[in-house]
Amino acid sequence: MELEYFLLTVLFFVIGLILGSFFNVLIYRLPEGKSIVLLGSYCPSCKRSIRMIENIPLFSYIFLGGKCAGCKAKISLQYPLIEFITAVAAMTLWHTLIYPFSTEPHAWWDYIPLALQFATLLILIPIFVIDYYHYIIPDSISLSGLVIGIAASFIPGGITPLQMVIGILAGGGILVLIGLFGEYILRKKDAMGGGDIKLMAFIGAVWGWKIAILAIILGALFGSVIGVLLILVRILPKDHRIPFGPFLGVGVWVAFLLGDALLLAYFSFIESLVQM
Repeated sequence: MELEYFLLTVLFFVIGLILGSFFNVLIYRLPEGKSIVLLGSYCPSCKRSIRMIENIPLFSYIFLGGKCAGCKAKISLQYPLIEFITAVAAMTLWHTLIYPFSTEPHAWWDYIPLALQFATLLILIPIFVIDYYHYIIPDSISLSGLVIGIAASFIPGGITPLQMVIGILAGGGILVLIGLFGEYILRKKDAMGGGDIKLMAFIGAVWGWKIAILAIILGALFGSVIGVLLILVRILPKDHRIPFGPFLGVGVWVAFLLGDALLLAYFSFIESLVQM
């Protein structure tokens, strides 16, 4: 059993490396409107097609010394980092999400909602980077995920259609209300980006209202703290716009990994205050 667990852990690490390589394609091409299917891999500097042996996730970067085999231009460190982070994330999800579920017998269709949850958490990685650099969350990701999440709610084993609807309203609806508050009361145009709303509607459809709401709270907290710190140390000017998507992505991950513990600690704290 231990050997099987180890081999599956390695397998998910390798799957993560492959997905990370694909995520690098999404990060580079989606903001520029380039095809992610019709175009093969090529060097951004010399446009030379990359051979298969040069396109092995993480390892090719090491073997090539971080340089293009053709023009010798430096390959951005972002590429191996995204691949490694995705591999670690996939391995973590195997341990925390899939393995506990697989210890009990289930029908094969029960794994479909689980696979969707797995994919949803991983796809937040390219969303994080794209929004950080370009201030956009591609509709091709969030709306496609939303449609798949709606369809998956009718498959037994995951959240129900009613939970899906409540999750969409909680995730996207709360951000709509925040945006309206900021636009009409605080007089701030575009107080909440449409991409953030679609993203959290997608998260709500897949994970339900609890994860969606906790992720929004955590994302706002992380964004506020980090934004203030960056301004205080004068890394960012006061009027600099900070994308919310990356913080929402981190909030979703923290809500998934530590949500129960955070809620338990919060309610214990409230109970202790009441008893004082």
